[in-house]
Amino acid sequence: MTRTGKLAVTAVPVSALKRDLIEQMWELYRGHYDHVRRDTFEADLHEKDRVFLGRDDGSGELVGFSTAIIYSHDWGGRKIGACFSGDTIIRPEYWGQRALHRAFALWMLGWKLRHPRTRLYWFLICHGYRTYLSMVRYFPDHWPHFERGLPAAERRLIDSLGLERFGTDWHPERGVVRVGRHQPVLRATVAPFTGPVLDLPEIRFFIAANPGYADGDELAMIGQVNPAFIRGLLRKFLNRRPTPRGAGRSAPQPIVVPGV
Repeated sequence: MTRTGKLAVTAVPVSALKRDLIEQMWELYRGHYDHVRRDTFEADLHEKDRVFLGRDDGSGELVGFSTAIIYSHDWGGRKIGACFSGDTIIRPEYWGQRALHRAFALWMLGWKLRHPRTRLYWFLICHGYRTYLSMVRYFPDHWPHFERGLPAAERRLIDSLGLERFGTDWHPERGVVRVGRHQPVLRATVAPFTGPVLDLPEIRFFIAANPGYADGDELAMIGQVNPAFIRGLLRKFLNRRPTPRGAGRSAPQPIVVPGV
C-alpha cells in the first residue's frame, strides 16, 4: 500500500508492545533528537502505561508516537490526577493533523469521566515550540500563561509535581527541568523558529520563560481538564479540516508554519 499522508493514531498499553515495534520507535526517535541513549529511551517507555502510535493511514508505516501515564499526586491534602507525557515525535510531513491530539485528549477525558470528583492536570515539560503550542491551543486554563502569567497556587503545584518527579533535576527558580549537559534535544532542523513562528506572542513568551530551550531545558507547565477544555475539544473536533498537506503525493514537504 502507498502513503496517503493522513495520520491514523491508536492507543495501546505499553505492555502490549513487541520488540520490533519498540525498535521502530527508537529509530524514529533518534532520527529527530540529539543526545539520546537507548537505555534512557527504554526506561522512559516502560515507566509509562500508554503509547499513542501514529501510522500512515495508507501504508501503515510508523510515523510518530507519544507515551503517557496518569498517576495520583498528593496536593494540598487531596489527591489529584497528573497526566505526564514522555518521549514524543511525529514526522514533520504529518504535522497540522489532529489525530494524535484527539486520541490523547479523549484518553484524558475518559479518565476524568471515570473520576469526576478528582481534578486532572496535564503536566507537560517541553523545549520545542510545537509541544508548547499543543498546551496553549487545547487547554484554556494552562500555566504559565503568556498573558495571565503564573499565579501562586499554580506555581506551587508545578513545583510540587516537578520536585516529586525530577528531584535535583528540577529547578524551581527557573521553572524548568534540566537533566545534564547533554540532555536530549530536538534537532534544530526539525522545528526551526521561523519568522511566522516568532511573530506569535505565545512563542515570544516561551522563549523569554525558557531561554535555555536550545540546550534542552524543559519548561514545566500544567493544563486543567475542566469544562472549558471539553468545550474547546468539541469546537475543534467538530470543525472540518482541509486535506493534509502532501496527501496523495509520494514525498510530502514538511509543514513549518505555526499552529498545531
